[in-house]
Amino acid sequence: MPPEAPTLPRLEYRLARLKLSLRFTYAFHAREIRFERDTGAGFGRVFPETFSFLADRHDPAELYLQIEDLWSKPKLISPEATRREAEDVMMRLIFATPRYLDELLDRLEGDGRLDSAQIQRVYEDAVMLTRVLSRFMRDKNLEREPRLRFTRVHLRKVLLRSLLALLGSRVSDGYLERFARGQVDPIDRGDDLSESGFFYTMARGDVDAVDRCLVATTERVYFQWIEEICLDEENQAFEAEESPFADREWEVLRALHARGGQYIARGRDISPFLRRPNNKNCLRILEKLERWFFRQYDVHHAAVVIRHAAHLRHGIEDAERILSRHSASNYAKLLLLVALPYLGAIFFYERAPDVFDWICSAEVVVILAGTFWFFLYNFCWKRDLTVFYTAVPRVMAGIIVGYAPVFLIDEVWDLAGSSWFPLISVGALLGFTTLLYLYVEIRRRIPDSSEAFSRARSIFLLGIVEAFGFGIVTTSLLGPFMVARNWVDVALPLDATTVDALQAAATPVLGELPRVLGVDPFFAFPTAVFLFTFLSFFIGTFLQLLWEDLPFTEPL
Repeated sequence: MPPEAPTLPRLEYRLARLKLSLRFTYAFHAREIRFERDTGAGFGRVFPETFSFLADRHDPAELYLQIEDLWSKPKLISPEATRREAEDVMMRLIFATPRYLDELLDRLEGDGRLDSAQIQRVYEDAVMLTRVLSRFMRDKNLEREPRLRFTRVHLRKVLLRSLLALLGSRVSDGYLERFARGQVDPIDRGDDLSESGFFYTMARGDVDAVDRCLVATTERVYFQWIEEICLDEENQAFEAEESPFADREWEVLRALHARGGQYIARGRDISPFLRRPNNKNCLRILEKLERWFFRQYDVHHAAVVIRHAAHLRHGIEDAERILSRHSASNYAKLLLLVALPYLGAIFFYERAPDVFDWICSAEVVVILAGTFWFFLYNFCWKRDLTVFYTAVPRVMAGIIVGYAPVFLIDEVWDLAGSSWFPLISVGALLGFTTLLYLYVEIRRRIPDSSEAFSRARSIFLLGIVEAFGFGIVTTSLLGPFMVARNWVDVALPLDATTVDALQAAATPVLGELPRVLGVDPFFAFPTAVFLFTFLSFFIGTFLQLLWEDLPFTEPL
């Protein structure tokens, strides 16, 4: 037996006072839009001629005029219908149409009854219908109507969905990639990108014209979707209880990803519309995405768009490059790597003191070299602050401000010279308090508690990494001067071998770990760095109370 023909979904409305029903149908097999009414004798056509998406028979303007007539001529519905009833019916129809189209597309994609050419025509019809309805809403000022407040957004989403589907089936092989590389420009002054122009271009099937028209139209709709809908938090389109959409972050990531995924790592994962070198629209959208991701405490994707934008400005191809390595696991691995010499010294320092001293001095040299590389080469020479921006500048700024009082107070150095138990207790208390504050702050924007804690943990580990690195630099450069004031029994001149004497005579702080490691002039002070890391991050974090209207990850 042949497969059963799919039934046509319809939108039907009952007008109790007039004792009639109105019905709207998109007959995808015939590519027709049917407006019908039933006064008790069965459904019949409202208009003498049924509109179809066939270029040799009708123009999209005719569909607009039919909708206009249903809005402004109530007698078409019933001799007794009022203008208010006609408008109410049309608003109910407009409200239901985007969900109706979404469900229809889901069904047709899922059941596999239509071949690729047929489903392609359905997407073309969906593009035309959503564009006509969107224009009608603008012309009638319906976008501010309370019941239609999400309809404009939903129509835009169906429109973008349909256009993206057409990109995969109608655009020539390689054209979209050449467009993303800036090798072709889809803008041609002779092209007509209006509803009618798009309609006839797709119907004629001229390959070059279809490529230009479809890519240019999709690019414009894509930018509007991200900039005017997704990143505009005032519209509340994704947060309201009755919203037909997923959460805002999911929609942003789905639009940003080239294949509709949720995780972006390389340049190839980013939509082709955001990969055009030196394109002002791309750079503007990427800058807004950077700020938005930081407000969501999503450091990874903020770093992705920052680095990608830098590559676009410099004409660097990054399709296969990893754009961000920000993750809690990577932070933890880095912390373990830099702390490993000190952890090893707890158990094995007396067996090979020179080995541990040289390893710790080498670590100090590497961190100092990285610091000077950034300031002298990247900043002063290349004027490139990409690394700085991807490292969450506000976190680093808070840590630096936190170090100012910590580093210069003698009592703090006295605490750093105490036994291991108060050091670990103070560090743990400061660390957990900082993590708690971060979680509370993030939880206000991220409803999912597990996701909020995951991001709080990631930012906490990033802050510890930055505070630890900054502590290594500052204590290596200025630590000997503070040691001369606080860790010896008698005051010694600054040029004396105070550090060497202390290194030889001081009691280990934990196991075999000495209070000073390294060889002159690159010394490391593990207890001071440990205490200053947690104390400076604690102070820097709570400085956010002065800026509480801005997230901790807001760009500086």
